[in-house]
Amino acid sequence: MRILIVGAGIVGYNLAQELSHEGHDIAIVDQDPERVRRITDTLDVMAVEGNACLPSVLMKAGIKSSEMLIAVTEKDEINLLSCFLASRFEVPKRFARLRNMEFTAKDSIFSPEEIFIDQAINPGQIIVETILKILETPGVVSVAEFADGEVLLREFDVPENAPIAGKTIEDIRNITQMDSFLIVAIVRDGELVIPKDQDILQAGDRFYTLIDKEFLPFLLPMLNRTMDQVEKIIIYGATSTSTQLALALEENMRDVCIIEPSREKAHRAADQLTRTVVQHGSGTDMDLFNEINMKDADFFLALSHDDENNILSALLAKKYGAKRALVITHDPEYLPILDSIGMDITINPRLITVSAILKHLRKGQVMSVFKLIEDAEVMEIGVQEDSSIANKQIGKINFPKGAIIGALLRQGEMLLPNDEVTIEAGDSVIVVALPGTIEKIEKLFGRKRSFLPFR
Repeated sequence: MRILIVGAGIVGYNLAQELSHEGHDIAIVDQDPERVRRITDTLDVMAVEGNACLPSVLMKAGIKSSEMLIAVTEKDEINLLSCFLASRFEVPKRFARLRNMEFTAKDSIFSPEEIFIDQAINPGQIIVETILKILETPGVVSVAEFADGEVLLREFDVPENAPIAGKTIEDIRNITQMDSFLIVAIVRDGELVIPKDQDILQAGDRFYTLIDKEFLPFLLPMLNRTMDQVEKIIIYGATSTSTQLALALEENMRDVCIIEPSREKAHRAADQLTRTVVQHGSGTDMDLFNEINMKDADFFLALSHDDENNILSALLAKKYGAKRALVITHDPEYLPILDSIGMDITINPRLITVSAILKHLRKGQVMSVFKLIEDAEVMEIGVQEDSSIANKQIGKINFPKGAIIGALLRQGEMLLPNDEVTIEAGDSVIVVALPGTIEKIEKLFGRKRSFLPFR
């Protein structure tokens, strides 16, 4: 497929890298000559320097022969206009990253079709939804959902004295006695591995588990966690995302406080919120931390647009007693650093955007995609009647090394896979895949080389 990407920032670069590796014909447009040079030097794709709002530039990038346009610049206006121009060039599929909530809210005066977009991705909305799910689950590091929320993917730390620490994967399965729970990946020393039955889960590890949502409360005691409600939340940065999050938290009558260095932004946030306390001040002000009782905070959320201030404020918040800290970092290079210094949770909006876009590009009946570290992925894939794996036992499928079937979904019920289980047409299969195996998996599940229509 020929795909035209508008914007060669972190999101555009990652998409171009990912999709070109999968064999797609990629062209990318950006006004920044340094970004274009980086693309040209590192990726086997066509790179065009210029303003994507100009038809001549898009024509130079091959828009007339493109089957899809993905607009992911930092400016909503450029993304919107690029999609409009793409519609005039009759590009079949168009979607855009839109940051302004007014374009993507349910009560927006525009529908996506009216602004010539097949799919709009709003990272802020995704972040708010993600954080709300994190707050609901004690000790969780990252979250994703499959089968319309019936099956949960959760990443947890393994505490030193947890009942499952030092146990093999097989032992853990016997201890929990849960039929709808499976550890599908372990992160140790920054490396992700797909575990075997005899592998030992060690204190200090992180692990990804697929679990039926009804069984989650039964797993938490194995990690010395309880479903205690989060009461006090302190947020650094009065961004649009922070404000939307605070509005959602106010519905549950939680104790929420926002710290904002800009007096103007602080006043603006205060005007939009009713129960949330908005404090004008620095994220490194020790006196302010004492004034707002940081020691009582269940969660500190660093959500400003400044990565360095987010990191520093979160470290200080932890020092002053905050139980857990979540940091937004816009630069993916900070992620391993934050992990190494013990930050509880990190979120990268750009990688979230990439994951949201990829689920619409995967071949076959891919319904969800969640990116793990090291470019590993978790995919929910539907099985068609003429799929090559339909009506086959799992043990007889030549499944790629470096991938695992984590769960089978049949008529709303989650089934744990084993060699004797037969995959049927109509099932959904959740697959954990390391880099290099994704295309092989798509071929296994695919009936033909086609792309999932937008929903």
